[in-house]
Amino acid sequence: MLYRIIITQNGKKKKILYEGSSEDTAKQKYFKIRDNNKVLFPKKSNAYKKIKNVTYEILLLKEKEEKDILFYERDELGRTSKVIVNSDKWSLIHKDEYFYEEKFTVFGYSSRMETKEILKKIVLKKTKEDKIKLINYVLNKVLIHHNGDFDIITCKNDKDAKRLYYTLKEFCEYNKVSNIIFAGMVGKKSRTNLYKRITEKTGWSMNKTYRSTTRP
Repeated sequence: MLYRIIITQNGKKKKILYEGSSEDTAKQKYFKIRDNNKVLFPKKSNAYKKIKNVTYEILLLKEKEEKDILFYERDELGRTSKVIVNSDKWSLIHKDEYFYEEKFTVFGYSSRMETKEILKKIVLKKTKEDKIKLINYVLNKVLIHHNGDFDIITCKNDKDAKRLYYTLKEFCEYNKVSNIIFAGMVGKKSRTNLYKRITEKTGWSMNKTYRSTTRP
């Protein structure tokens, strides 16, 4: 009897994490992977060609037998529904949500960053000149202001920018970081000057600066 642990993306197989003949080993690995799957900012969309919502799940499967029991899941209202596995070979034993950490483009940095890297390299980084920082957001951009300058974090869309802003805010509040001011969304009256500063800093076109997504 074969057992398999896989990750699915929008219901389609993305990656095989384990395959073997021991049910106990498969279950131990499945629950260990599931319980250790902790992220700060879960990825909720893909930006290949155009932005699409994305969900990931981790599944524990076994080779199909006639005596297998159907798998049911319960929604937020407590209603149960049958889960269909589109396979003639595999039956479903367990299924849970799975999360990938989102990565962001930060202007001036060569590689994309996860939220924990943004916290370490920008938000929490201390210098002699930099005592107070201010964080706000506009469109799909989160801005971290410090020492007369600012860093620009570009998100896939405006929803992710707002979500990242509040993730940083909650982290700092929970860890009692007191030298950072969270100013929320930039008001409409202040945006014209801010857009001008962004284009001067980056060399971006006004079209790119005004965009609210990374894909047209």
